[in-house]
Amino acid sequence: MSSGHLSSFLNAIEEARVCMKALNEAQRRLGKRLRCLRRLSQPFVLEEGIKRLPNEVLAVIFEMAHYLDGEGPVQFALCVSHVSRRFRNVALATPLLWTTIHDSFGENQIREFISRSGRLDLNIKMPYSTDIECFLKVIKGTSHRWSSLSIIEQETEYVMMKLGMTDLPRLRYLSYAFPVELTIFSTPRLSQVVGWGCLFKSPAGSYLLSNLTHVEFRLYEEDESFKFLATTLHSMKNLQDLSFLLEGRTGEDILLSDNAAYPKPHSVHIDRLAISIVGNMQDYSAPLFDVLIHLRPSTVELSINSNAPYRHLLNSKGEFFPYGSTIKFEIPQTIDVTTTLVNLVQNWDIVRTVHFDTPMAHSLSEWRQNRLHHDDWERIRSLDTLRFMNCDKFSESDIEAFTTKLFQTEAENGPRSLEIVSCKLISEDFLLGLHDEVGDRLKWTI
Repeated sequence: MSSGHLSSFLNAIEEARVCMKALNEAQRRLGKRLRCLRRLSQPFVLEEGIKRLPNEVLAVIFEMAHYLDGEGPVQFALCVSHVSRRFRNVALATPLLWTTIHDSFGENQIREFISRSGRLDLNIKMPYSTDIECFLKVIKGTSHRWSSLSIIEQETEYVMMKLGMTDLPRLRYLSYAFPVELTIFSTPRLSQVVGWGCLFKSPAGSYLLSNLTHVEFRLYEEDESFKFLATTLHSMKNLQDLSFLLEGRTGEDILLSDNAAYPKPHSVHIDRLAISIVGNMQDYSAPLFDVLIHLRPSTVELSINSNAPYRHLLNSKGEFFPYGSTIKFEIPQTIDVTTTLVNLVQNWDIVRTVHFDTPMAHSLSEWRQNRLHHDDWERIRSLDTLRFMNCDKFSESDIEAFTTKLFQTEAENGPRSLEIVSCKLISEDFLLGLHDEVGDRLKWTI
């Protein structure tokens, strides 16, 4: 090739570079213009789309937004009815939007909401109020329509009795800030309860608990009613979902009464058991676990924010508590994942899925130091799914060694999947290479 040909090629390359630079600049400017046009046109596009929506579809959208509004102080119904004449007409013709009654409403607004709600069930929100009796007098005639009731003031129960508001035939959901004596109310459809403290002020009337399916107890500070917690729990014959929050608990011990009268360990099936522990609560969590030993949940969720999280996994006999086919740990403090996993599979053959959300977990290399036995590895391989999420101290070498050991058997003899989710030190390039070695049983999300 002559020097003339080389010069021609170099000139052509330079021309191509200049053209590419011009094209890139043109692309940048066009991209910027497109983004600007899209931003400016978006309100008109939305307006045109809304205009084309039939009123029936718009009403459905409003109803969905109403459910999403939750406990917010701003009422969605009022906001949407002030947008336009059409929105107001649709909102007024949609009774569901007006079914939530707050005691912060004025009397006229309460009556207007009740009028617009038709005959639908009502959600009654009673936060802190200076005059709960006046509020209850306004809504007294609607108590037969209440499906949801939130009680914050301690005097609410007394005032309701005083006004004769004890028949709540549609009530399905109750939240409270003080123990409630349900025996004074008629609540044949009550199935969900959320509140601070034990549900009953005494163990009497526990027959009412048999209808409950979803219960959340927030155990906080001193409350003498907790002595009846065991009796209360064992009276819930149809329980499906049970949650506890333990925080700052310093009250009396749980009254266990006669253990022989209670169901056998792991004999009562429920769908979900969730326990959240804040602070060093071992003196309380251990006896609580003793009370819960009769349950056989499909899923156990344990959230432990304590300086000694492992101690909060044991009952009063020092036995490992979590029991279920799916176990989920959320522990922001330091914990040995390897030891926890081995203890879990050693104690319970029922375990099939284990999730660790443990940002401060020790390195996975601990398994080498602990020298796991062959039987331990076989138990771990019997799992269907093992997930490590937000395990920010795990290194790529840890994951590689653990995964290679875990998947050294044939696919039919090992876990279906090992999932690595959002672990800071693990790159996708590394996981792609590891996937080439172990196959599709390794899954990840960066």
